[in-house]
Parts: sequence; C-alpha cells; structure tokens
Amino acid sequence: MMALFELMRPWLDSLFGNESLVTELIIKGLFVISWTIIAFVLTIIVKPVIYRLLKLNLKLSKKLTSKSKKVFTVIDEAKQGATIARSLTNLIRFVIWFIVIMFVLIGFNVDVTPILASAGIVGVAIAFGTQAIIKDFVSGIFFIVEKTFLVGELVQIDDFTGTVKEIGLRTTKIEDWKGAFLIINNGNIGSVINYSRDYSIAIVDVLIGYQNDFDQVVNSITAFVKDYGLKLPEMVEIPQVLGMTETADMHVALRITTKCRPGEHFGVERMLRKDLLQYCQNNKLGLPIQVVEINREANHDK
Repeated sequence: MMALFELMRPWLDSLFGNESLVTELIIKGLFVISWTIIAFVLTIIVKPVIYRLLKLNLKLSKKLTSKSKKVFTVIDEAKQGATIARSLTNLIRFVIWFIVIMFVLIGFNVDVTPILASAGIVGVAIAFGTQAIIKDFVSGIFFIVEKTFLVGELVQIDDFTGTVKEIGLRTTKIEDWKGAFLIINNGNIGSVINYSRDYSIAIVDVLIGYQNDFDQVVNSITAFVKDYGLKLPEMVEIPQVLGMTETADMHVALRITTKCRPGEHFGVERMLRKDLLQYCQNNKLGLPIQVVEINREANHDK
C-alpha cells in the first residue's frame, strides 16, 4: 500500500520541495491512517459476521434437537452462542490489529522478524506462567461446545447442587436453592451429575416399627400409592412400592419410588414424605419409637 502513496511524492515535492519533511509526514500519515481505517472496519464487521454464522448454526441445531428424543433437555443455545461469539470476536480482533501493526512497521522499513521471534518467546513464557488460566479457557470451550451442562440446568459438581447461571470461558457460576453461589474455575471441574437431561427418580423410605404386621403395612402402603396416583404435576408415573430395603434395631425401611420431570424429584420427595406421614398417623401404622427400659430392682440391689 505504501507504493500507492509514493505515487503522490512528485506532486508533493512540487508543492513543498524535494525531500521535504512535510511530504514524508503526509505520505507516512496517510499510510498509517489507511491501515487504521481498514483495521477499524474489519473489527466492526467481524462481530455481526460471527453472530450471523452462529445464528445459522443455532437454527440448524434447533431443527436437529426437535427431531431428537431428548425432549427434556433445557438448552439456552442463545447464551451459549453469545459466549462463543464474544470469545471469537475478541480473538479475531486481536489478530487483526496485530497484523495491521506489522504491516505498518513494514511500511516504515522496520524489520519485523525480531519482533515476531520475540513474540513467540514471550508467548511461550506467558504460556508457562499461565497454565492454570489456559486450562480453564480450554475446559470452558469444551464445556460450551460439547454441552456438558447448559444455563438453566440442575447439576451437581463435587458436593454442590444447584442451577447453572452462567458458563464463561474461565469460570462457571452455579446457584443452589438457598441462593448461595458457587463460582468454580472450569479447569477444576471434574465429574458432573446433570439432573436435567432425562427423567429423575424420587425415592422415599418409610420407616415402620416392628410392632406392625409387615404384610399388612405393605398392602396398606400399596393402596396409598395407588390412590395417590399422579397427584403432583411434577410426577409422570404412579409411585411404586419396591419393598423392604433395610432392617435396623427399631425399624424396617420400605422404599417407594416414582418417576418425575427432570430436576423435580427433590420437591416430589418432600411432598410424598409429608402425605405418607399423615397417612400412617391416620391409619395407626406404628412408626419406630425408641423405648428405654429401667430395671428398678437391679438399681435397688445396688
């Protein structure tokens, strides 16, 4: 591009004299301004182009998702696309400005080879010093692309269970039912349990005392779940009595399960326990009670 502005030199020399400082400033200034305009135009164009491409990909993804059988997958594709677009835009803008600066330096007859070599060395040094950041960045990209978990889904990471509020390239934010936020670096996320991709199972154990007739209790609880039906809108199947799951010193555990909509099993378990307790009390089904026997004669002898 410098050669184009050099064509103006004879005319400028006729105005300001041969080898005039003004001529050099005008030519160099126009050269820098032209590359700066090009860089600004490219940085402005790159954002809508990337968003447009991701929007087309989003439409295709929705068509494929609608044909799949995963009807319960809660996907905030728009937010995921915005995250990817924002990261790609910043990266491409950096590359554009770096290339423009190199062209400007070449126009000023500056040897950019040492600069490029130094940039490589500095990049390696930065990479060694920021391994954790790079690990977080790469993990974030994989979480977004592979859709391991998405915004709005109920997940468990380590011992923390909550709803995904934000997925960034470095960190992920999760909020539990108490309003507490877990902000965790993506590189530190290991195993993930996602409760929002398929049906969830509500499990309730009824503890029955040994003073009851077990067969009679099973028949009574079976009648209860049959009458209970789909009382709660979050349930998709009638509860089932699986049978005895535990025998302890004072009680027998009777397990009841029911299939629920994704992530709704916690609320179903609470309501089912409440209704079961009321049913047991109304039907005089003995719950386990700790009994302490005191031998008075033994104490009197002492």
